[in-house]
Amino acid sequence: MTYAPDVGRRRLLKLTASTAAAAAVAGCVSGAQGTGIATVAVESDEDGEFYHPTQENIESGVYSPLTRPLYIYVSHRSLREKPRLMTEFLRFYFDRQQEFARDVGFYATPDEVTQENHDRLTKVLEELDVDPDEGEIRGRITCSGSNTLAPITDAAGEDFENQHPGVQVNVDPQGTGAGFSEFTRGNSDVQNASREIDESERARAEEFGVEYSRYTIGWDGLCVVKNAENHWCDRLTLDELDRIWRFQSPVIRWSDVRSDWPEERMVLYGRDAGSGTFDYFTKAVTGEVGDVRDDYSAHSQTANIMQGVHLNRHALGWGGVGYYHALKDHM
Repeated sequence: MTYAPDVGRRRLLKLTASTAAAAAVAGCVSGAQGTGIATVAVESDEDGEFYHPTQENIESGVYSPLTRPLYIYVSHRSLREKPRLMTEFLRFYFDRQQEFARDVGFYATPDEVTQENHDRLTKVLEELDVDPDEGEIRGRITCSGSNTLAPITDAAGEDFENQHPGVQVNVDPQGTGAGFSEFTRGNSDVQNASREIDESERARAEEFGVEYSRYTIGWDGLCVVKNAENHWCDRLTLDELDRIWRFQSPVIRWSDVRSDWPEERMVLYGRDAGSGTFDYFTKAVTGEVGDVRDDYSAHSQTANIMQGVHLNRHALGWGGVGYYHALKDHM
């Protein structure tokens, strides 16, 4: 299995970095100013209550607005060029997408979504006049895109490879935006995406003659994380999150959020602008994609965010909740 760094799948965690670094991220090794990480309860826009990103809260819909669908986009050219390989992999993926999602710490779609994926694939193959039994189950499948969704696709790829030794599934989690740059130019078979394709990306795909179809794979919660030694910030309202993260935010110290909190400078971590997680979080929290302060520590790899928060008692960050659970299990 070829897999780039920052994977959330628990049994592949050793591939993210050295053992010592992974231990530090998870809180097994003492950091400079703190140890461990914890989630902050966030106000729901459904009922005004505060919720942590648990499976029950995300799958029930109350952990909103920080719950989002995860997609894969499939190149129709790839379906034409290697029909049996692509079709068998996608059917295998859809059949077990609920298992794969939950296995790596994400959240399962209902059964009807799985059936919709199968039905959509069958319809696409018919429209393309592609025989799904033509060719061999052998060769390489390249998967670009979302750092967040990568662990689910990696789980599917690994198990598919185990059943078909002549297959290699390459997963490169460079971020949704960076991945779409490759996918819309015809450079990958599957695009992992933590948001829908945008207008500029659709235009680029049309320019390069790339046709595609979209399938919903799972649900993800975005978690707001703090250092485990932070005993003052148990919950944040949506207004407080907006004030902390919006562009030209006046919030510098914890006491700027609530007056009884420490007069210590906040150390902020989050995803970089090349990720779908960045797009979704900024839209959900500040109301506009990209409307975010420019003095936080931006990372393309979620594990680096968790590590930064782990190492500083006064840090606050955000990222895909699957990574948080994967790392927390190693505490």
